[in-house]
Amino acid sequence: MSLVVGGVVPVEDVVGRVRESTEVLASLPHGGAVLVGDRRHGKTSLSRLVQRLARDQGAVVVSVSAERETYAEFVAALISELARLDPAWAQELARLRLTLTAGPVRLERDGRAAATLDDLLERAIRRTGGRTLALFIDEVSVLARNLERAEPGSGDSLLHLLRRIRQEHPGRVATILSGSIGFHHVSTDAPATVNDIPKIAVGPIRHDHAAYLAECLLLGSGTPSAEPAAVAAAIAEAAENVPYYIQHLVAAARKSWHDTQVAPYPELIDLLVLDAIENPYDPWDLRHYRDRLPHYYGTDAQAIGGLLDIYAHAARPLDVDTVLMRLRAEDSPIDGRARLVSYIERLTLDHYLVRAGSADTFSSPLLQRAWKAMRR
Repeated sequence: MSLVVGGVVPVEDVVGRVRESTEVLASLPHGGAVLVGDRRHGKTSLSRLVQRLARDQGAVVVSVSAERETYAEFVAALISELARLDPAWAQELARLRLTLTAGPVRLERDGRAAATLDDLLERAIRRTGGRTLALFIDEVSVLARNLERAEPGSGDSLLHLLRRIRQEHPGRVATILSGSIGFHHVSTDAPATVNDIPKIAVGPIRHDHAAYLAECLLLGSGTPSAEPAAVAAAIAEAAENVPYYIQHLVAAARKSWHDTQVAPYPELIDLLVLDAIENPYDPWDLRHYRDRLPHYYGTDAQAIGGLLDIYAHAARPLDVDTVLMRLRAEDSPIDGRARLVSYIERLTLDHYLVRAGSADTFSSPLLQRAWKAMRR
């Protein structure tokens, strides 16, 4: 396999997603699914794999990114995709797209876009000839949050519209929704708009699959090793079986070999992780976990950062009362138990923390190491 560091992985090179792809495919006759997982864990690769499998099964597959600022931009992108798939409809859709994007007032255009989306989906369902319309929408929660911030209620309306379409056309349409932020960041009501479809977790792949991926990438990149299986296993373990980090570590191992003419060995891999964490250019984009806090938590970001510091420096999972005692000792604005529990729940949904019995800990030792390094 060829290295694809941070890019789009060819569908044929997606490894270890048999269970998830089977679950998503099985959800299509019942309205679809929500792909839930941390950033860089492979939701986009899984989505592209399922799109191909769904096409092979006869579904009409439409894929569009909702990472847009306005409703009109999203609907215009959907129109373009529908026109590409159905050339007989293209001229009519082109006129609709031109009408939709005209006009100087954003809210007026977004109002037209909401009505247009409803009509567009109804017409698209009728044009499938009885086949399932599988609508893959990436970053739908980003668009919904942008809409909600511009005009309260508009983000929820988008999600409710998609829910209504699913429920009015059972077996005819499925929405497969994914994104890098959770629906709880849109509004308090937003999570309820997807409670009619299953949430499918997209996390690390199995360790043996991860080691296989690492060995294939070492071979494909021409990186020599006297112990290829041992080096691949070390890469999988250090990357916590996340394909994105496996790609980065193989690329780093290849560079190390070019720089030193010493073939990679198992003990080198943890040094490569340490270099990535301490590198001022942040090649793995780990600072994103720190820098996104103001976008996620607003004026509470500083307090949340302090809360995560406590977990980062803990040698074991911490129960709520222990954390509350430490927060009070540090004069944190998080001064109540109920408020602390609420933040812990949100940090779990945002993939910073994971529950361990009655206690909580960092969800990833790699992220924990990186957090301590970036917070100094």
